[in-house]
Amino acid sequence: MADERDIEKLAREVESLRNAMKELMRSFELASQLAQNYIKLINMYAQYGGLGIDVMIPQIKHDPIAREIVKILFDKKSANISQITRELKARRGKASRNTVREKLNRLVELGAVVEIENEHSKEYILNKDVISKWLELIGIPINLEQI
Repeated sequence: MADERDIEKLAREVESLRNAMKELMRSFELASQLAQNYIKLINMYAQYGGLGIDVMIPQIKHDPIAREIVKILFDKKSANISQITRELKARRGKASRNTVREKLNRLVELGAVVEIENEHSKEYILNKDVISKWLELIGIPINLEQI
């Protein structure tokens, strides 16, 4: 009888050790993935000189106003031309609705920004594909459909 209880006890201990080993392996895989993502971030920073979402839209690399509009839309999620112009003016010291409209049209043509028509105005948001690719590039596995 003592032998059966000892065997059962050992079996439970072995199972407990297996579970602990599985947890340890998952933790190691996570740490390894984080280290790989960190190296990727360092390489991106070295290659592009920054880690902004504008890295996903190379056509605006030399257009500081378009880059700032992309950053504004990333921060605000959605905004109309007036809101973007006000925020751009706050960040850069000056802004023109005409320039903002022109830059937004270009960003829409590039597929980086989506124009949404509301009852009274147009709002602009970043294309979800651009955001998803950027998050994937920097190693943040977020599914935007779940947010």
